[in-house]
Amino acid sequence: MKRIVIVLILVFLSLSLFSASFTSYRPLDREYRAMGSSGMSLKGVGKGFYTNPASLSNDSFNLVLPAIEMGVGSFSEIITIPFSSLSKGDYDAVNEVLSKLTGTIPIIDVKTSSSLVLFGFGASFDASTGLYTSGEGISVGLIPFLKFGGSFGYGHGFDINKDIRLEVGAVAHMSSSFYSSPVGISELMNMLSTSAIDALGLKYAESTFSFDLGTTVRLQNGLSFAMTLSDIGNGSESVDIVTGDKEKFKSDFTLNIGSGWERVFWKWFGVKASIDFCDVVGFVKEATLTNFLYHTNMGLKFNFTKGFGLMCGLKGGYPTLGADLKLWFIDFSLLYTMDEYSEYMGYNPRDTLSILLRLEF
Repeated sequence: MKRIVIVLILVFLSLSLFSASFTSYRPLDREYRAMGSSGMSLKGVGKGFYTNPASLSNDSFNLVLPAIEMGVGSFSEIITIPFSSLSKGDYDAVNEVLSKLTGTIPIIDVKTSSSLVLFGFGASFDASTGLYTSGEGISVGLIPFLKFGGSFGYGHGFDINKDIRLEVGAVAHMSSSFYSSPVGISELMNMLSTSAIDALGLKYAESTFSFDLGTTVRLQNGLSFAMTLSDIGNGSESVDIVTGDKEKFKSDFTLNIGSGWERVFWKWFGVKASIDFCDVVGFVKEATLTNFLYHTNMGLKFNFTKGFGLMCGLKGGYPTLGADLKLWFIDFSLLYTMDEYSEYMGYNPRDTLSILLRLEF
């Protein structure tokens, strides 16, 4: 059985290098995000789809049906908008705030997902809709979007000896994206008030297919070490929603390594700690101290009475916070994260406040 699993992983890797294409749609596990986008070696079957495929081997059965999340991007800027002016049709104050958000940044993101893991085999479906802003000085545009994603994979674990366990896994991803041409805030509000939302004209932009591979080594004392290869492929084609032109993008797969530690004390208090180094190849291209911080993520989680958890972390030097409350099969989470929307640390950081509710069995 061990040989069969290893052969399957090698086959997946060979196929992906020649036939897969790049995808950037990665709805990550909420614990991973709240812990500074770290914890690829920690247990948690939910990490198996987009963080580390080897995690699919952590549980013989897991069903999430459904999970619903709403996020407000650039939260510290958005809360300064005088929303009372919207009802009066005065959009100047809104445009003034949005014009500060340079680049293409999500400001409203609503996600829904469902997943099933059964004896190492896992399948998930994800959908996301919302608004991007393309504020550039005095020019402000809002871009409605719709994304679908699906993943299917397998993870297997086996004991090397009584103190060491090895887990391996592979996941295939498929996704499609649709975008609208940028519209102004007044035009969007008119569409919403007249129920003419179909006038947005969402256009097909991209369909992708890619593979992730992962492996984890777990020790009896709670330590774990992981390595993943993400977004393996030969590139993807996108369609410009304005001109209709097709453009080829080269895929840059990432090599990631991480370590973690998790223990439960007194049967009611649990601790998780992790540190991950993401995109090793990208760091080697520019090995500076600032770039080292940009690629390093770390986090902590404290679980109390198995039903309440507090999380914190640093993602590329930016703070993340989170809280979990679980009552039977109902899981409620509140997350505050910060992301860098440029290639370099400190150029364009934006925060996001997210609320997530899911039913997990």
